[in-house]
Amino acid sequence: MVDTRRQNQIFAPHGFHLPVQILGCGGMGSTIAVGLARMGVGRDDSPIHLHDFDTFEPHNLANQAIQKGNVGQKKVHGLAQQLRLIEPKINVVTHDARVTAITHLEGVVFMCYDQMEDRADTTQYCIEGNKSVKLLIETRMDAQTGIVHSFNPNNTRHMDCWWMYWYPSGHTELTPGCGGQQSIVSAIYGTTCIALKQFELYARKRTRHQIHNRVYSDFLEQRVQAERWPS
Repeated sequence: MVDTRRQNQIFAPHGFHLPVQILGCGGMGSTIAVGLARMGVGRDDSPIHLHDFDTFEPHNLANQAIQKGNVGQKKVHGLAQQLRLIEPKINVVTHDARVTAITHLEGVVFMCYDQMEDRADTTQYCIEGNKSVKLLIETRMDAQTGIVHSFNPNNTRHMDCWWMYWYPSGHTELTPGCGGQQSIVSAIYGTTCIALKQFELYARKRTRHQIHNRVYSDFLEQRVQAERWPS
C-alpha cells in the first residue's frame, strides 16, 4: 500500500476501519478521492465506494482529478483508474448509478453533488437516522466560497441545523456546486482541504472534539467562519 510513514503520527490508515462513500465524482468528489488514496484509505477494511452515473467530458479536465485518457469514460471507472495509478492494490468499489432510496450507505459519507435537491433526497432517504452512517461530510462551493458541513446524521439536533442551511438550487449563499458555471480548481482545492481535514480529525478519535460542524470559507476576502452546533 501507499507509503504513509511521514504522516502516520497525524493519520495512520491502518487504524481506520470504516468504508468511505463518495457521492458525486466531479471536481470535489474526484479530488477528495485522490486525497483519500494518498492518505492510505482504500485498504480491505476501509474501501472507497464511488457513486456517480455521469461521464467525463473534455471541459472536466480543467477542474477534475482526471487525465485526458479518461474523457468519455464513466466517472466512477475513470476515477477508479486514477486511484489505481496511485495504489494498484487499492480497494475501490464503483457504483455507476444514481443514488436512490434503496442505496445502502455506511461509514463516512462525502456528499459532493452539484444540485441541492439531490442532497435533500439522499439525506432524507439514505442518511438521516441511518445508524450505519457515522459521519456525513457535505461540500458546497463556487469560485469565491467553500462550505463544509461535518456531523453525525443520527444526532437529531445536528440534523435540524443542517436542514436550516439547506436551500433550493440557485438560492442564497451563491454556492451552485462544483458543477456550476463559477467552478475553478483553486476553490475546489480550498474546499477539499477543509473536508479532508475534517475526515482526518474524525478518524483520529482523540481529535474528534475539534471538528466544527460548519466551516464557511470566503476565498476572495480570505476569511473563515466556523461553528459548532448544539449537541
